[in-house]
Amino acid sequence: MEKRDELQELRTEIDILDRNIITSLAERMELVEEIGRYKKAHNMGALDEGRRDALLKTWLETGKALSLPEDLLRDIFSAIHNHSLAMEKKSKNL
Repeated sequence: MEKRDELQELRTEIDILDRNIITSLAERMELVEEIGRYKKAHNMGALDEGRRDALLKTWLETGKALSLPEDLLRDIFSAIHNHSLAMEKKSKNL
């Protein structure tokens, strides 16, 4: 196999993984909207600090087991969580 073919094959694998990440994020955002509606119906606040902290801990433990850098995981978690919180607030009109 030529080097160029090998590189293209590796890039194709990354493209597939990236699509899976994007698809998972879209599914997650749909659930976030549902959670926002649930919280609105039950007069609950958008931020659940205990849930956020437990989820981050799980992310970091799982990432460590997979040899992923903690700063990468924190950055991704923060971006996802902040966007999710904003979506919840928007769906609740808080």
